[in-house]
Amino acid sequence: MHNALLVEDEPAALRELECLLDDHAQVRVQARALSLEQAIAAVQAAPPDLVFLDLQLGTAHGAALLPLLPSSCHVVITTAYSDFAIPAFEAGVRDYLLKPIRPERLALCLERVLGSPADADASAPSDADGFWLDSPGCRDFVRLDDVLWVVAMRKNSHLQLAKQDPLVLNRSISEWDALLPLEQFQRLDRSTIVRLSALRTVKRVSRSLTLLFFHGFEQPLAIGPTAARRLKELLAGG
Repeated sequence: MHNALLVEDEPAALRELECLLDDHAQVRVQARALSLEQAIAAVQAAPPDLVFLDLQLGTAHGAALLPLLPSSCHVVITTAYSDFAIPAFEAGVRDYLLKPIRPERLALCLERVLGSPADADASAPSDADGFWLDSPGCRDFVRLDDVLWVVAMRKNSHLQLAKQDPLVLNRSISEWDALLPLEQFQRLDRSTIVRLSALRTVKRVSRSLTLLFFHGFEQPLAIGPTAARRLKELLAGG
């Protein structure tokens, strides 16, 4: 059982999160806080095992709570703004949930952060099955079968997995080239790598825009003419 602290300045959002957590027996809501001051008092009264932390707490920023938490505490950011999640991950946060929180996304988050009963019986993952992602305070194994695409964004890269929100990582496209096996992943242009076996539909919208749809994932990936030509060659066996 994990004792959780919920930090959220909107009472309705706090109640909704608590209701969602009612479906997860491994989590017990130990305390609730509507402000940074209340959150600090709750941590001092009884250090939690798990914190769901809203970063926007009125005029205060929720990140001020992070240094006060025990090193063993798991932190999940809850926010309506995905760009807030990037510095949070650099600070050692385990995961983040975008509002409104979907029940299936919460379930996946808890599985990633807390593990599942089946984890104890599972064999250790092999490097041939995937790769490790490291950040301060945590290490997560990502299976190759979960990777849909990687897109470079200046010095960072956007990693899209099949069953979770995108991750923004400080890793270049050339590093991904070396990490992802060529028999499963193909580079389409200077900034785009896709897993071809996950590709479901290719939709040409115009000369400059093509949309790629992947199995089990609704959001398409937009690519330009260079990538579209390379993809056409690959699909034709070239």
